[in-house]
Amino acid sequence: MIRRLGMGGLAGLVVLLGSCDRSVSGGRIVIGESTDIGVLLPPIETSALDGEINSLLYPGLSSGRWENGALEYLTDERSLADGWQFSSDSLSLTYTLRNDAVWSDGQPIDAHDVVFTYELVRRPEIASIYADVWEHLDSVVASGDHEVVFYFQRRYPGMLFDTGIGIIPAHVYEDAAVDDATLASHPDLVDPGGNLVVSGPYRVAEWRQGDRLVLEANPTAFAGRPRTDTVIFQVMPEEITRLIGLENGLIDVTGPLSMERVEELNADGRFRVETVSDRFYDYIAWNGARFEAFGDPELRYALSLAVDRGAIIEALGMSRYARPAAGPYPSILSRVADLELVPDSYLPDSARAILAAKGWRDSDGDGVLDRDGRPFHFTLLTQAGNERRTSAAEIIQAQYARIGIDMEVRVLEFNALLGLIFDERDFEAVLMGWQVALEPDYVAWHFWPADNVYNFTGYHSAALDSLIPLAEASATAESAAPYWRAAARAVATDRPYAFLWFFDDAVVVNERVEDTRIDTYGLYQNLHRWRLTR
Repeated sequence: MIRRLGMGGLAGLVVLLGSCDRSVSGGRIVIGESTDIGVLLPPIETSALDGEINSLLYPGLSSGRWENGALEYLTDERSLADGWQFSSDSLSLTYTLRNDAVWSDGQPIDAHDVVFTYELVRRPEIASIYADVWEHLDSVVASGDHEVVFYFQRRYPGMLFDTGIGIIPAHVYEDAAVDDATLASHPDLVDPGGNLVVSGPYRVAEWRQGDRLVLEANPTAFAGRPRTDTVIFQVMPEEITRLIGLENGLIDVTGPLSMERVEELNADGRFRVETVSDRFYDYIAWNGARFEAFGDPELRYALSLAVDRGAIIEALGMSRYARPAAGPYPSILSRVADLELVPDSYLPDSARAILAAKGWRDSDGDGVLDRDGRPFHFTLLTQAGNERRTSAAEIIQAQYARIGIDMEVRVLEFNALLGLIFDERDFEAVLMGWQVALEPDYVAWHFWPADNVYNFTGYHSAALDSLIPLAEASATAESAAPYWRAAARAVATDRPYAFLWFFDDAVVVNERVEDTRIDTYGLYQNLHRWRLTR
């Protein structure tokens, strides 16, 4: 059985908002989040939610937008630069920074901040998720106070993408006393309320980890004052707590919710549903270092055949929002998606046959397969507060039991789960999900090379070792596409994950919140322009 959490999040929110003015002018928007925020600094952020919130605090040099099925780059009110220029050989990229941008402590933002951010990302002690940009970069040089040049080793499609990291203040973090290995414990990050130096439309007013993050309008923001004075990210792991909050007007926006609840709320005139389409997938990752059998790709194939994806999607009410997955690329990445790949069918008899051929049989008649005296028993970890994943885990538990596999489900708070997976690698299997990067090279490069921080299963592929360099050496997206497509096919065939389904992230919004732009690019891309009406 799965252990459930209490409703402390709602109680805390009532205390916070019970006497608050809910007026329209300036106003306050409350967002119910199922997971906690991790780190409020882009180079060491750890999750998609971190990235979304950090983009409100630390703009990058350029901005992005999803238009007509492709990622477009631009400079606008969200950008630290007001223009860029490639050299004639496309091996360098020069950004011209705005000259009116300052940090929230009044210090000017200049090219040195950009250079510092990228050099920080480069340091191995940081273990930044963005360190891979240095596989392509040669150097980052300040050619003036408001001009910075990125020099590349070669021309490749993702050059604008790789120069889009959120920029942080050098004068705060370049002190030699800051220990790179423990940057997250910097005093300003531990207690950011009123202390964290940022440049975005919002600054941090309060952060109570595990409870809430309160953002307030940044009076020094170069983008101008946001339409809403205060945004509260309230941590509410339990779906029922967020539902009650929506119904009673205590929260204005939330997700994820079970799809049947989304449909009910969509039919309620007080709310609307917006989606980040086809940007996410759920999977089960197999750790052969903790359960030796998971190191065998044929056995992983058997485990995939024992999962009835279509039945789970239907049982969870996700038919409008989810599609079975065959590999790591969703259909939105049409340039590299392999249309010949099809999701594994539900073939439990075939799964049994593969397991039997591998020596897994029920030798003692207890209903559980065993081999060499060891029962086929393992623990599947998943995330507390995500009803889709916990419910799916319970259904998969029953499906595996039908073929003689004893799977235990263990639910953990999100950041505790990340610690076990990335820091300790102490798990046998985990049901989680990824947000897909909108540049296809990141989908392959970030997760599958053997030495990458996100390859927490220890998977290694000789095919990828040869394909990724060929893709990266390609000058254009079109010439790189066949290599990325082949890389995705190699991963799909080896099945280091059981790819489950691609899905739309359905977000429920109170109708009084207007001017939202929630699409494939992300949830909070224009949050500074959201406004409240009566």
